[in-house]
Amino acid sequence: MDTIELFNKTNQASLEQVRKLTDINQQTFQKLLEQQLDLTTSLVSVSMKHLEQVGKAKGYQELVTLQGGLLRAYSEQMTTTFKQGHEILNDARHSMNRLMDDSVKVAEETVKHVGTVARKAA
Repeated sequence: MDTIELFNKTNQASLEQVRKLTDINQQTFQKLLEQQLDLTTSLVSVSMKHLEQVGKAKGYQELVTLQGGLLRAYSEQMTTTFKQGHEILNDARHSMNRLMDDSVKVAEETVKHVGTVARKAA
């Protein structure tokens, strides 16, 4: 393999790595956006249900109990969303680690090949 072929191969590998990185970022963004939309929908639903219940409340004690239930529902939804977001970001981190490992392997192969070519030229 001559220098031009090596240069072309290295450029192709670099472009492929950038494409993969872009895909990882796009997928992560999409998942996080979907998660936020789901969270918003869920919180609006919980709020609407709470408003219905508040309208039917008979007294202060029942209203306070309903408020506690609302806070509990919000807390559970936020905890679930946090865990899912953490999983999404962990998946992205693992994908990027694999991408980096692949990039290092390609770089090592290129350096070995350049070393071989340089020794032959010397």
